[in-house]
Amino acid sequence: MNPNEIKTRDADVVERALPAHMLVLMAEQCMKAGYEFRSDVLHRLNMAAAAPLAKCDQLSIARLAKRIDDCAVTLLRDLSPDDPRHGLYACAMFALSLVSEGRIEDKQNQAVLVSLLLIDDLKDESKDTAGNGAVWKFEEQRLVAEAKKLIGKSVLMGLYPTRTMQLIAS
Repeated sequence: MNPNEIKTRDADVVERALPAHMLVLMAEQCMKAGYEFRSDVLHRLNMAAAAPLAKCDQLSIARLAKRIDDCAVTLLRDLSPDDPRHGLYACAMFALSLVSEGRIEDKQNQAVLVSLLLIDDLKDESKDTAGNGAVWKFEEQRLVAEAKKLIGKSVLMGLYPTRTMQLIAS
């Protein structure tokens, strides 16, 4: 592989793994705060974050895994959520915004599917079985704005270029 092919492959791997890894990191923060998260969902998100690395050699795997984690930690530090649930929902909106803007082609990626469920659950304002109201207020505009900021910061990291930018580069 020539250096340009390696650079393109590396960016593709990071782009495909990043949303799932960010959701895993925020889910872990939610669990530390005492919230429950289904173990099968965490497992699937971890698998979705690792899957893009499957065809890479051992040295590339280590390097790319570190890059994925560094990008996720940087984006989450910039997001700086006061509540881990808010961070989780912002990451979900980030994944959905990447799809809606055409920056992710795999619309059935586990990160996207989990994000759809999270946002759908967040929109549900009906009372639970104990008669309690919604646990979290859905602030769509705020989540969309934060997702846009995350996309902007990831573009500055060299990830998720727009289709126009891809055509200019080639």
